[in-house]
Amino acid sequence: MAHKLRIPVARCPACGHVTRDFELIAKRCERMRDGARCRGVTAGTGSYDEWQACPGCEATGRQGSGRCAQCQGDGWLYVPPA
Repeated sequence: MAHKLRIPVARCPACGHVTRDFELIAKRCERMRDGARCRGVTAGTGSYDEWQACPGCEATGRQGSGRCAQCQGDGWLYVPPA
């Protein structure tokens, strides 16, 4: 069985890419799409309460033999505060 991924600490508001590295907060997003780097800047999330383990992969990022389609392999879904 795959191991659960750590809860992310930041996400890119432009593309939704997450990071688990505090040093990447307020830095340009690392995600590549169609051969170009995302133009977004990662923003720290307020608390761990803003993340929900993905029900499709149970926070592993994997579903079957591939990447989970529901969370794009991140293992966690961002749930903004109400």
